[in-house]
Amino acid sequence: MIDVSLGSALSRTRTYGMAPMSAKQNGAHADTSPEIQPCPGRVPETFTMASSKDGSSSDGPRRCTPLFALKVTAFVSCVLCVLFIAVIIALAVIKLERPTCSPGYSVIPRDLENPRVFDGLTPREYISARDYLLNVKSLNLVPFSQASINSSYIYMIDHLMPLKDTVLTFLQGISKQPERTAKAIIIRGDMTPPRVEEYIVGPLPYPTYHKLVTNPSFTKSRIPYSAKPVDKIEYDVLYSMLYNISVDLYPLMYGSYKLSYHNCTKGVDCLLWWDIAPRGRVSGERKTWFWSFRDVEGFYLHPLGLEIQIDHESTHVKEWKVTKIVYNGQQFYEVDDLVTRYGGVNLLRKINYEPLGAKEYLYSSYNRRGKSEMPDPLQGPKLVEPDGRRYRVDGQHVSYMHWDFDFKMRPSTGLQVFDVRFQEERIAYEISLQDAVVFYSGYGPVQGTSMYFDASWMMGATCNELVPGVDCPETAVFLDADFLTNTQDPWRIKNSVCIFENTGNIPLRRHYTNFPGGYSGYAGLVDYHLIVRTITNIWNYDYIFDYIFHQNGAVQVRVSATGYVQATYALYGERKFGYPIYNDVVANIHQHLFNYKVDLDINGVQNSYATLDVSTHRTEVAWSKGVHKTEMVFEKNIQENELDAGPGQLNNTKPKYDVILNMDATSKFKSERGYRILNHGISKFILQENEATKAANWAKYPLAVTKYHDFEDTSSSIYAQNDPWDPLLDFDKFIQNNDSIVNTDIVAWVTMGLLHIPHTEDVPSTTTTGSQVTFYLLPFNYFTECPSVSSPNTVKITPKREGGINLNTHGTSFESTCVQKSNGPDKYDGRLHDVEL
Repeated sequence: MIDVSLGSALSRTRTYGMAPMSAKQNGAHADTSPEIQPCPGRVPETFTMASSKDGSSSDGPRRCTPLFALKVTAFVSCVLCVLFIAVIIALAVIKLERPTCSPGYSVIPRDLENPRVFDGLTPREYISARDYLLNVKSLNLVPFSQASINSSYIYMIDHLMPLKDTVLTFLQGISKQPERTAKAIIIRGDMTPPRVEEYIVGPLPYPTYHKLVTNPSFTKSRIPYSAKPVDKIEYDVLYSMLYNISVDLYPLMYGSYKLSYHNCTKGVDCLLWWDIAPRGRVSGERKTWFWSFRDVEGFYLHPLGLEIQIDHESTHVKEWKVTKIVYNGQQFYEVDDLVTRYGGVNLLRKINYEPLGAKEYLYSSYNRRGKSEMPDPLQGPKLVEPDGRRYRVDGQHVSYMHWDFDFKMRPSTGLQVFDVRFQEERIAYEISLQDAVVFYSGYGPVQGTSMYFDASWMMGATCNELVPGVDCPETAVFLDADFLTNTQDPWRIKNSVCIFENTGNIPLRRHYTNFPGGYSGYAGLVDYHLIVRTITNIWNYDYIFDYIFHQNGAVQVRVSATGYVQATYALYGERKFGYPIYNDVVANIHQHLFNYKVDLDINGVQNSYATLDVSTHRTEVAWSKGVHKTEMVFEKNIQENELDAGPGQLNNTKPKYDVILNMDATSKFKSERGYRILNHGISKFILQENEATKAANWAKYPLAVTKYHDFEDTSSSIYAQNDPWDPLLDFDKFIQNNDSIVNTDIVAWVTMGLLHIPHTEDVPSTTTTGSQVTFYLLPFNYFTECPSVSSPNTVKITPKREGGINLNTHGTSFESTCVQKSNGPDKYDGRLHDVEL
């Protein structure tokens, strides 16, 4: 302890030295310390102290407590008080803060070592089938990474479903699970003539056999090479040609657009080439038109009026050549001729585009623009699952309320659902997309020939990773899909399927019973339903495919279209084909059509198709003699054969119900149990007389019904796109054999469509509002009452005599005591992933 005479410190400036302190001085014996004196004033902030020679303080033993020490003590006390209050507040907040919602029912990853009967191929199965075929010397296969146009290689491997009878026997517990097999598509470019072959490979995962097969529903015994999809191997050569052509065209490209293809800066002055289909005008041709775009976001809306056709029919690349080139509406047959004329004076009509500034090309982008409707961005409503998810996912099997089903992804057409059961009874064996087509009309060489069959572009294998919070709610379960298509190794698209429960934002059913001056009750049930979704992108369009399962036993199938319109250079934009959507840009009229396979099994496979045809008649009112009225009546007509059910119904103009029923299974009230097919997406097939739409003959029928055959497993094929004039698979053949469809296993084929005349509000892209089509599978005398009555989410209200209400929620709480775990767009990856075994 140091003793300082505060009085002398205040009266003069003194210099002190330091000396060792005795035990007494440093406070070792507290009982002998001198009394501490209060400090009469402020201690100087800077001073030194000196001691006498004997080590004692020159001012004697008198001591006092400095004022700054009191202040420090007070400050520390305040800090401790503040910390104490903060801790109390934090504890209160923690106690009041709601916890994160429970995850709910289980999600079990797929067991890749033990795939189920409906599961798609596992990575191990893909590789085992591929390696087996590569080791078959007689096939002379080259690995995809080393393949050339004139070699044989594997284009795609897919799961081959077992025969339906075999699967049903297994599901009934009578037999073991059928062996798993694959179907391999092999391109035989080294054969004369070149062709495509399909092989069955099995059993998986240890194949021992392969068998060349030809589908009996095909119109040809050999799949022509010209019908094959264009794969990466072929595109590599085509784009190499376009590179060399672009070098020759550089003076024209730069002079017309200030753009180039071979020596440009990405995002600044680049030009893009994209192809359209079909590839020619008659069967056997393989001539592809490529058209050019400015390389900016939303390039689909920046066509340049330069189009090139390349003939690539031969398997000898040296024989490939440019057959036509169109610039600003002027056609040439050789690149050199166009270049020469462009360099001349007044030899052709030239294009002179100015470089686009940010404002000009912004119109095709998704960047936010325009006056904001809110001063500060606010989040929109979100789904919350207060008790966690109410559905289970076990691999590729889903259970929800009374529903059970399996799903898988097919590379050509995407999402399929199988063995759809309600209350443990099978409603449908399969519901799946067969094809989606877009047919355009226009004047130019591209718009005038664009007819897209999207199964040929691999709708399943071009599905996208889904963005949480945008493509699907944050509450969704996201699952991956594996493919081996157009590549050597299997690859994975993460989060390409999402499953979630939705509210529908509307009652499934409700009623309010009122009377003059009051009411006697209310009852209602929210339309909770489960959605299984995938989204695919084909060229400019994005399609959202949904399978929706409602509590009343209904299945809804919905397609929503969005993405960019296909636009053309304004020279070709005659008003009869489309409206201008920007300077020198016109978007043309087109029609979307979607075909689904619906294999209903109502109380077994012995089903029939009936129409309930509605008509009117005049009759006398029974209790009012001489008074007549017009009434609606219906007549049940069992359709006997495929022609009655298909072409015959095209001439049936009466209002009607379409019902798949079992005439040997009746309800409690003696009506045949059935399911109604209600198509809310009927669109008349406009271009059925066009030669290039023969591969879509299914589009003629909003509903067709055929006898089930295992070989009639699809209504379209991956070969439709490049030979639509003489299609390998013609749906009309399914109907023309005119099988009986009474008391037998039958399949319904449902077609929906959209007619689209683009307009300026389609910029930057088409919205899903007004671009959705849907059909329903509705129980029809299948149950004795609406099965949703079992739901514990029913709300019933009755008034009390003394005022207030009696509320019955059947044990369901309407309070939310948790916060939904965040799962937003920041979780998006977007990459394709190699599959790890």
